[in-house]
Amino acid sequence: MTSMTIDRTGMGSATKAPRIPPVMSRGAADRHYQHGIFAYHRGDYSEALEFFEKSAQVASEQNNQTRYVETCTYILRILAEREEFAKIDRIEKHITDLIATSDLSAQLKSRATYVLGICSCYQDTRHDQAMNRFREAIDYAILSEDKEALAAPLYGAATVLYARGRYDEAIKELSRLDILLSCLSLPELESSAHFLRAQIRRNQGRTDEALEAAWAAYETLKHHPHLVIYLHTLCVLGTIYQLKGDMTCARLYLDLANRSVKREQFPRIARLINDALNEVKKPIGESVDLAYDTRTGVLIEKIQGEVRFEGQFILRDLLKVFLEQPGRIFTKFDLAKLVWREEYNSDVHDNKIYVTIKRLRQLLECDGGKAEYILRAKNGYFLNPKAKVQIDEKVVQPMERK
Repeated sequence: MTSMTIDRTGMGSATKAPRIPPVMSRGAADRHYQHGIFAYHRGDYSEALEFFEKSAQVASEQNNQTRYVETCTYILRILAEREEFAKIDRIEKHITDLIATSDLSAQLKSRATYVLGICSCYQDTRHDQAMNRFREAIDYAILSEDKEALAAPLYGAATVLYARGRYDEAIKELSRLDILLSCLSLPELESSAHFLRAQIRRNQGRTDEALEAAWAAYETLKHHPHLVIYLHTLCVLGTIYQLKGDMTCARLYLDLANRSVKREQFPRIARLINDALNEVKKPIGESVDLAYDTRTGVLIEKIQGEVRFEGQFILRDLLKVFLEQPGRIFTKFDLAKLVWREEYNSDVHDNKIYVTIKRLRQLLECDGGKAEYILRAKNGYFLNPKAKVQIDEKVVQPMERK
């Protein structure tokens, strides 16, 4: 007997299947599958992929086509998030053949076809193919008479319409989906639908409606967490606030998404977050040299972007002192009192001040000294008054030096 196996690269290959006792093989496939499900839902896609590949291997050797296709739907979703489209193509052909020739349930055929559509939707050049997949999935769902099976491809069709910029049609598909969701318990799809509606309304410039939909997605995630949707929701919240002109909130949510994402596991969402962060930083780079957000403690420098202090509170306090009054000379007495909250003592503070000033310069002036921010006077230090400074949304005017 020959069968298809999934190797570590995700490539299907025809091999001689080893003879394994049916009970052991089926149990192993189920065990690996369940471990994969647990890892998948907690957001550990690397571990999940290993378990799913083992499950698919055993299911293939046992000729358990149902378990094999079920497992491959998760493998494909993980590979789509990783944008490993060459591996997807190798698996897709075999899954398509099984859907056409095997005795799988119409419900499973609908799910598998839907997942193949999602994989195509993630590729900008395959939107037509994605829409055809979703239509096939709808047909299988109708054949199965399963309302839950119908919900996912309706969402898929809306994603393609959104990607094509056909926003009104996408909203109509989501409205059809809402009717189904009102009588079904599909929390992951409910969160996704809210999130997609937020993207559509954002792109239409209807930011209040977009914000309402994004927060609706966030609320559903409180009860049914899903890491990928959570990261997407934070990202879309940041872009909506950017359009509303609230750059502080925009940076807050995008920075939270950026700190939460596992880049090696979710390169696609990491790229989307990076793109959104770069858009938020553009106006700052063009208008001011240093922008500081007092609520988040985030500093944006015009050349290097975000400057991270990583718990270095003394450095951050020293920076705030200089930013609040550009051009003012701060003596060692001033710095000891304002930063360390102590009376100046040369034995205690001279070295502290020197080392901290040096470290702050290294953080801010990383472009070979072209941008000089912290300058020294005869009796102290000051922030270069030529530097354009913004604190929150207010530009700080430099002090006149006599």
